[in-house]
Amino acid sequence: MKKSTRIGLFLVLAMLLYGCNNMHEKEIEKGLESMTEDVAAGDVQDGAEAQGSGALQVGAEAQGSGALQVGAGTQGNGEALVNAGTQGNGEAQWTYEKLWDDEDGEAQTVGEAQKVDEAAKKAEPFEFNPHVHCDLLSEIVSEETWASFYNMCDAIRAGEDTFECSDQKAYEWCTNEVTIGAFLPAACTIVVGGGYQDGVGKLKYKMDKEQFLARKQAFEEEICRILNEATRTDASEFEKLMGIYAYMCRYWEYDYNNVDGMTIEDFGDYACLMHKNGICAEIASALTYLLLQCDVQAMPFGTSCEHDWTYVVIGGEGYHVDATWGLHENRPYSRLNLQYFMMTEQDRIDQGFDKKRFQADLIWFWKQDYDLARFSATDDAFQAIRYGAEYMGMDTERNVIKYRTWDGKTKELSYGEM
Repeated sequence: MKKSTRIGLFLVLAMLLYGCNNMHEKEIEKGLESMTEDVAAGDVQDGAEAQGSGALQVGAEAQGSGALQVGAGTQGNGEALVNAGTQGNGEAQWTYEKLWDDEDGEAQTVGEAQKVDEAAKKAEPFEFNPHVHCDLLSEIVSEETWASFYNMCDAIRAGEDTFECSDQKAYEWCTNEVTIGAFLPAACTIVVGGGYQDGVGKLKYKMDKEQFLARKQAFEEEICRILNEATRTDASEFEKLMGIYAYMCRYWEYDYNNVDGMTIEDFGDYACLMHKNGICAEIASALTYLLLQCDVQAMPFGTSCEHDWTYVVIGGEGYHVDATWGLHENRPYSRLNLQYFMMTEQDRIDQGFDKKRFQADLIWFWKQDYDLARFSATDDAFQAIRYGAEYMGMDTERNVIKYRTWDGKTKELSYGEM
């Protein structure tokens, strides 16, 4: 494959396209035979009540304490549906739904989280965070450099031409396309560095400022919409990850188009977040960005030129999460497959990846001899969901996820205080 000549950021991502395509398709063929089971219209499982013309909900009945679980079910044509309930203390859990028109099957997305009880307490909505922070970059990015970057973010969001910057090295990191693409996606390739002198960084805009500010505003509103549909501000780290991961796996699609000649509107983190499609590198970065927006530590991770996923830190432990291989598009009527969620390093190795080729993308780009041991993933607390498990819901009052095994048994797994 030829490398894209459009921007330096594309050079890094484009190399992943061929390897990601091949490995993605191979895993789908190998790993899903025993896991996916189309749910026939009208089947009622796990104590759910049948709705109207055969649509159903799983886990939607009140439990002993009055908690309603978030459960997946099907509409009349078998499309999976995630539905929210309320906890025993009256606080609403989040919801997202995908509804289908009975006449032509056209998909409709239900936007905001919905209350199912008038007395339910609504969490404070997410607000856009322009100062996302990745602790995992501490080996190469100082807090002083982060402060310079936040000065630049504030300047760009206000349409200003200069920002206070600590030194030349910090300026180069702040204005690099990779940095802006990862942490301020709407400005990537649109706002570039214009030089550094005496503690001041200069900026250049390649788009009319009013147009750029409108573009930035639309992006920020979309990020807030996604987060407010997928999770809640008062959720735990694990609950935020579970909600965002499930949301992306349902609504994102893999993009098989050749990246050559694409612009930032078609390729990169901004395009992936706005259009809900991308290759593995873009999907991994999009998940990272959404998690950082709600203070969950994450980093795009993978194997050089083959495949990318996301490294996350939950409850102080590292895990590998692969939203690309979790996408619903290849099995649209099934529940979410948990095989690629909360994986250990050994899980990735068992799936065919060479540990010698592991790399933390946003560090590797700047420093090849970093300490890879900092990205350990050894906790096997989630091994029970590794093979044949389909996500059925989350009870945030009891801190458990509900899943169904390959042989049809319904089980629960506690995530504790994570």
